Amino acid sequence: MKKLALFLTIATGLAVLACNKQDILSPVTPTIYFTVNSKMAHAADTVSSKGDTLWLKAWGTVKDTSRTYPITASFKTADNVNRTPYAILYVKSLPVTFTNAAPDANGFYKWTGTVGLPVPAVTAKTKFYSTATFAFGQYGSAQMGNIATTDSTTIYAK
Repeated sequence: MKKLALFLTIATGLAVLACNKQDILSPVTPTIYFTVNSKMAHAADTVSSKGDTLWLKAWGTVKDTSRTYPITASFKTADNVNRTPYAILYVKSLPVTFTNAAPDANGFYKWTGTVGLPVPAVTAKTKFYSTATFAFGQYGSAQMGNIATTDSTTIYAK
């Protein structure tokens, strides 16, 4: 009886190991529908220390111009030294302008967008560091686009 139980246990173990097959799938290459440039631009070199609007311009490409799915954006401006946040803004549907009427060779349309970020009163000569994250609404986190940052050395409060 003990030999039969031992035999059945070993046979069952071998059957399980024989059936354990793994398929290694090739990596999926994501289809790109949306891009954002790696830099944003400020419309002006200085802002007033008494409170002002920081104008940020971003640009990139997108395959959809129907505007059925929006480009969303999250903006943040902080102190360049200790990263104390001064202003945070979420834009549900970024107002964009398409700069080419027909798509390029890859099927992309170029877009630009400018957003005003209200900045409260700050100490004079404060250096600003601004970041933004953009997403194309249809694809969520799979099409987040890269994080675009500004040049933190050119924006001062005067």
